[in-house]
Amino acid sequence: YKRPGLYAIDAEGWDLQPGKDGALILRCQACTSPVQVQIDYSPERTGDAAKGGNKAFLGRLDTADAQRQFAELMVEASLPPDTEVGEDVEIEIATVSKATVGGLDVFQYVALIDGGGQITQESSLVAIQHNRIVKVALNHCQGALDDSDKDRIAALFKSLKFD
Repeated sequence: YKRPGLYAIDAEGWDLQPGKDGALILRCQACTSPVQVQIDYSPERTGDAAKGGNKAFLGRLDTADAQRQFAELMVEASLPPDTEVGEDVEIEIATVSKATVGGLDVFQYVALIDGGGQITQESSLVAIQHNRIVKVALNHCQGALDDSDKDRIAALFKSLKFD
C-alpha cells in the first residue's frame, strides 16, 4: 500500500480499511487475537504551529518527564469522548523513547490502558513529516500475542518506509 509523498507499507496479510480524514486502518488477518495498526496524519500545520519541523518537535521532548506528559496527552486524546481518566480508565505509560523508523526520526511510547476489563496495549510512534503530524499506533490486548503474531507485526513495521 502506498500513500504517495507520505509512506509505503507491505500490508500482505492485513485487511486495509480507510478511516476518517485519510487514516489507514490495518487489521491482522491471521493473528490469534485482534491486532490493529492505524496510520494517521493531521491536516497540514499553518501559522505558528508550522514553525519548526520534526527536529524541533523531537527537541521539545528532551526529558523523560516531557516525553511521558506528551504520551499521556496523546493517549487521552485518542479515548472516546466523555471518558474520564482515573474514573473510567487508568493509563500507564510503560516506556518512552526516540528512534528511527522507516527512515524517519520518531518519538515512541507504549501505553497500557485499563478500562476495567482486558488491558489494551498501545504502542505508538509520533513525528512531524511534511509539516503534518503523523501517528502510527499498534493496538492489541496485553499479553495476547504469540510469537507468530509478533513476527507479523515486526514484518509490517519493518516494511514501513516514509517518503
